[in-house]
Amino acid sequence: MTNAILFALLCNLLYAIGYALAKVLAVDLNPLEITFLRSGLVLLAAAGLSPRLPDPAGAWRHAAAPPRAWDQRLAAVALIASTTISVAGYALLPFTEAATLGFTGPILLTGLGALLLRERVSPRRWLAVGIGFAGMLVIIRPGGSLFRWEALVPVAAALVYALYQVLVRRLRGAADARDAMVQGAIIGLVLLAPPMLLVWRNPDAPTLLLLLLYTAVQSAALGALAAAVRRAEVSVLAPWHYSRLVFALLMDATLFGRLPPPEALAGALLIAAGGLLLLRRG
Repeated sequence: MTNAILFALLCNLLYAIGYALAKVLAVDLNPLEITFLRSGLVLLAAAGLSPRLPDPAGAWRHAAAPPRAWDQRLAAVALIASTTISVAGYALLPFTEAATLGFTGPILLTGLGALLLRERVSPRRWLAVGIGFAGMLVIIRPGGSLFRWEALVPVAAALVYALYQVLVRRLRGAADARDAMVQGAIIGLVLLAPPMLLVWRNPDAPTLLLLLLYTAVQSAALGALAAAVRRAEVSVLAPWHYSRLVFALLMDATLFGRLPPPEALAGALLIAAGGLLLLRRG
């Protein structure tokens, strides 16, 4: 159990570092190009490692025609969409605020499930939704500097990522972490190639090195998450994912030389409290 928690903490530290690097990259590159190049690098890495597999040709046939192919590809579309939207959110908003708003997904899904799908929601879960929504309002502050459409971008990313998690759960037993990574890379290249005609900018050598580091860090985060899930139930690990808010504060202070305002910290605490309350059973 201790090892699972350590892997979960490592995963969230790496995700915070990765998105901090993405924010730096977004100064020069469009988020679509960042995800496109990352997909290409992941596929190149998979190709470089494939000769070490017992059946390299079989591995590529598996990638081209995986089990439950359309379900895997739909999950890959959701993964690429959530990644691209997340990078856009970090590019548009201050780092801590973008990270915090990204945790509103489960809270909003609970409320939407009750209002649109008529799902039964207990009073405690409604309280969690209310606390989390209040935290979101504290951060964006109607009439404040963040009360604009850009604040919805990390929320949209969180909702799409929640959809991805649902799709992945449906694939349990049919696909592993390597399948998800390779399918995501293939779909990323296919879907994002046409927009490159409009947004492509030739990255210089320092940008390419930073992109390599970003890809490696994000891939390592996925590996740490997979290692954590193998060692403990998702429900046990879920509260530890809020450690990313602490790591986001550290990234903001160390990389961007910025201390978030008190209202951002208060909003982060409310969203974390709502999310943790939502995770409680009973």
